[in-house]
Amino acid sequence: MLHHRKLFITLGLLSVIAIMAFVFVKATFSPDKTPNAVTAVKEDVFPNQIFESYKYPYDLRIIDSNVKLYTAPAGTKGSKYVGTVKSNHVSRQIVGQKRADLNHRRAEGYIAFRQNKQTYWVSAQNVSFRNLNKLKGNNPKIEAAINAGLELVGKSKYDYGGGRNLSDIKNHKFDCSSFVRYCFSQAGITLGNLDSVTTYTLVKMGRPVKFQNMKRGDLFFFSNSRGQVNSHVAIYLGDNLFLHDHGQSDTGGVGVSTLNAPGWRNEANGIVRRIE
Repeated sequence: MLHHRKLFITLGLLSVIAIMAFVFVKATFSPDKTPNAVTAVKEDVFPNQIFESYKYPYDLRIIDSNVKLYTAPAGTKGSKYVGTVKSNHVSRQIVGQKRADLNHRRAEGYIAFRQNKQTYWVSAQNVSFRNLNKLKGNNPKIEAAINAGLELVGKSKYDYGGGRNLSDIKNHKFDCSSFVRYCFSQAGITLGNLDSVTTYTLVKMGRPVKFQNMKRGDLFFFSNSRGQVNSHVAIYLGDNLFLHDHGQSDTGGVGVSTLNAPGWRNEANGIVRRIE
């Protein structure tokens, strides 16, 4: 009798696991509920949660005409898949209005834009900035440093400890501080030793500037939620945008982010250094 009872319990557990697996597979391959490339978490299993929303008034370009569009950030309650950019006859040149980041991950964001008298939401990982050239300044060395960094957007994943030898540089393996050093080295500016650059060495470079007076090309620093002071560094571009290398950028590495995002702004610690 005990043997049969154990067998019954085992079969019951296997049935529950099989049902859960079926629900997950169904959610995974249901085309109207897939939150796009941003996350594999599905509304049927674990709903996506918005943890911060903010203004995102930037000129953007959707990378492909087959990118999916939604009525709200995908996977959130009430969100519906409404087709692709192509099927909705939407121009890939869009102007963002609002952004919502999901699940306490700044890289998992959706951006709202309006066309054809309708508001759509698109994955932040499926757009790129356009017209960044309008922020250009008149300092050739700063522009050379920024251009060197922009060329790596989406082409260099964050690599803690990377970027401190010629092999890493050749293979575009950087962390935040080695990336900043690389950018300025391409403009003929040396920010300390290649093999020992850190945020703590960069914070001593150039001269101090007040945060409210920050301008294009300035380095500014962040202290993270764990209390680590000067744990991250970025290059300011203008219009609240900055260039940096971080695992929580939209690209998972070298990318462009905004200080409009409460998370980034709250971690910016006010320390700014002007190099040129």
